[in-house]
Amino acid sequence: MGPKQCVARESLLEKSDEDNLGKVTPRPRLWNRKCTAVGSMCGMVRSTVLERRLLVMVILMCCVGFIFLSTSRDNLKPEPWHSDKMWHYPVAFPRCSIDACFNFSRCEHSDEILVYTYNDPEPKQNPTYFELLPSSKWHTNDPQEACLFFYFSDSKANKAAWKKPDPRNLPHWNGGLNHVFVTFADRWAQTNPPPGSIGMASILSTELHDTTYRPGFDIAIPLPRRNVNVITGLSELKPFERKYFLTFKGTRYLSREGKFRSGSEFRGMHDGKDVVVVTTCDHGTNNKLRLWQPWRGAGCAEDQTVFDSYDFMELLNTTFGLAPAGRSPASYRMLEVLSAGAIPVLVADNYVKPFETLIKWQRCLLQFPTSEIHRIVPTLRALSKKEVEMRQRYCQQIFQSVLKDDSTLMQSVMRSLRERFMGMLPNLPLTHDE
Repeated sequence: MGPKQCVARESLLEKSDEDNLGKVTPRPRLWNRKCTAVGSMCGMVRSTVLERRLLVMVILMCCVGFIFLSTSRDNLKPEPWHSDKMWHYPVAFPRCSIDACFNFSRCEHSDEILVYTYNDPEPKQNPTYFELLPSSKWHTNDPQEACLFFYFSDSKANKAAWKKPDPRNLPHWNGGLNHVFVTFADRWAQTNPPPGSIGMASILSTELHDTTYRPGFDIAIPLPRRNVNVITGLSELKPFERKYFLTFKGTRYLSREGKFRSGSEFRGMHDGKDVVVVTTCDHGTNNKLRLWQPWRGAGCAEDQTVFDSYDFMELLNTTFGLAPAGRSPASYRMLEVLSAGAIPVLVADNYVKPFETLIKWQRCLLQFPTSEIHRIVPTLRALSKKEVEMRQRYCQQIFQSVLKDDSTLMQSVMRSLRERFMGMLPNLPLTHDE
């Protein structure tokens, strides 16, 4: 019963009392109290509804305002140039150089660069050439005589930790002077501390980018070789005596970095004759993704059939070998191609190649951005026989002197560290034989 009905009922009852008795007789207003209570409740309900509507309107207005402000801000301040590019990151490392962030006096009392290591390289199931360091002439157990302090970041604990260890807790940290972070991780953040926290330390890494690299201070290193067995005598074949012109056999990534391998331009290079580019989707990340988004696996079954029909070692009998970026710009394929006497063709963006002070890479390999894959085959076809032969000879030369095995790779790391001194320390001349 609403408040108006209550008032009407009360008025009728009061008028009836007056007609019967000739006068107005006061009476208890119990019904009036009930009606007042009901009216108050109705008013409260109406007030609550209005308040909720008002709250909803305020929230909607705030959302519209936020969207408007965000849109306006984006128009005034567009996304950074690197936001939609793979492997392009803003500068995050401290702006160090060898003259400003290094204590040379620690290195002037020995005819070798002595290295103190905080830990051993990990994991053991993925061995690297740095495992030779503890038993080498460059290692010392005495931090007082060390020129450099190595910290191997790629430990199982670091990879699993949500917050990476603070380097300032290292016992000989001293602001990072003469310290070196060694990492093979696809991304810096996987096993390493925040870039801004490394102080005056330098980096030995397979994942260095032109946009964040500090020349003369950081050193790019290659991934370790996974396939050490090469067909006997294959490296001695001349370019145009080989079975294939251009080959690649590897993983086709369906998401994130490396997904250009799934593109039609990359897979379309395959002609089944002298150009063989075959891929497989059989990969841990891919398999999980295909369970949730089956459409991403379009063409995987057909690719697998072609993939299985070619032998990896046979495909190394080629003039050119593709070494495309995967989860990082670095590729295991580069050393495999070089070991077979072929010429690497890199497909990568923003990539600092290994040992750039020791190797003139422009004389050996060719490199194409991921946006220019369509140029690869026409460019290679257009090279003269003389240029191809010159490139192959230089590739073979640098492979033998810098990259051929773990021992040579470890020597190349130490040579690169010595190169940073630019000959200023008489006890560490650049001409010193390793």
